[in-house]
Amino acid sequence: MNYLKGIIFLTTLLVLSRIIPHPPNFTPILAGIIFLPFIKRDIKFSVFVPIGGMLISDFIIGMHSLMLWTYGPIIILSLLSYYFSNDKASRIASLAIASPAIFYLISNFGVWINSPMYTKDFSGLIQCYVNAIPFYANSATACILFCSAFFLIKSFLKNNRLSFN
Repeated sequence: MNYLKGIIFLTTLLVLSRIIPHPPNFTPILAGIIFLPFIKRDIKFSVFVPIGGMLISDFIIGMHSLMLWTYGPIIILSLLSYYFSNDKASRIASLAIASPAIFYLISNFGVWINSPMYTKDFSGLIQCYVNAIPFYANSATACILFCSAFFLIKSFLKNNRLSFN
């Protein structure tokens, strides 16, 4: 029962982080993905909580044609975070830097493939990536900021012998 409550609580937080007003791509989704394995060491938990949060919030804010290119990197990052998570600040920092970059590369490749506004050549791909830099900057800043906050909270709880479980 506590497991189900945890899933509902975290999914609700992820949904709220997407539906409350915020700058584009400035959400704790990627940082949350990085920290889910610390909360519950379960691969299903690490993948389904962010996907559930994304799906529910997309039902609220609107479905879109690029969902494969949005959900794909979320699943990849969930798996990477699960397999490469450990308590070292350097590992968390590496994931915090790599995750927005991976999301940016995959999701904007999908934009380029599916959008008529870009030519289907290398020049069009580069233009798509250049146009998306502000979104990447927001995503990277949010991920690093929220990962730092989550790491400090996790360290505080650990030092005070409290636990996520």
